Amino acid sequence: MCLRRSLFFICFFLFVCETKKQDTSDVLARVGDETLTLKKATRLNGGALLMKEKLPGLIQDWVKNTVLLKKAKSLGIDQDSSVIKKRDFYFNDLIVSSFINHSFKPNIEISKKEVLDYYKNNKESFSRGTDEVFLEHYFTENIGISKKLNSFFNSNKKEGVNLSDFLVETKKIKKGRSPGFFEPYLFDSKKDLVGPIKSEKGYHFFKILNRYKKGSLIGLDQAYNEIYQRIYKQKEASSSVAFLDSIKNSIEIYINPKYQ
Repeated sequence: MCLRRSLFFICFFLFVCETKKQDTSDVLARVGDETLTLKKATRLNGGALLMKEKLPGLIQDWVKNTVLLKKAKSLGIDQDSSVIKKRDFYFNDLIVSSFINHSFKPNIEISKKEVLDYYKNNKESFSRGTDEVFLEHYFTENIGISKKLNSFFNSNKKEGVNLSDFLVETKKIKKGRSPGFFEPYLFDSKKDLVGPIKSEKGYHFFKILNRYKKGSLIGLDQAYNEIYQRIYKQKEASSSVAFLDSIKNSIEIYINPKYQ
């Protein structure tokens, strides 16, 4: 957090101190002789398109930081040796990070076979640590329509209920991770239709789609994305080491043997 904050202030410092070029975009704010235009605000936002609702917050941050920077400079803090050392340290770190982002773009390919082999060789890590349920959750503040869901799902006609009257989510819940008063209904009951259950906010109805016991194996289809990310990170780390080694080989390096 401290590093990111420091990098932000360095970027901000460089930004406000850069050579001024003609900028005809809308003026958003001024602090003394410093001006924030729409073009500059977009650059402060990393070049990304600025949403109108985000502009007030960005402007306030710019005003605050500009005021503080001007005051700090007036007190000579920017010339303090400890500040200069920290600035140089974080500035160098910023350069290195930018270099890596622009120069190191590994061409990583992962086949379905690699994912399948990883799954077969690491099945123990895809064993469920607790009971789970996969369900549809229906929420409403109206007890009347909530009571009709049981007959609605048990009927072939599907009449008498408009599902758009409910807030609906499909999710997986692990035992011990749901609100306490839901636990008995979801895990102790054998029913697939549960509810309505009253809470402080309204009425909840659950349609259980699947139940999974502790120790059961997570299927490949459910684990695929996680496995893909694991393999990607492993390959990325290997590529990063090779990239660094290739640079090291072009530069003379000495490390005192006593400190290796």
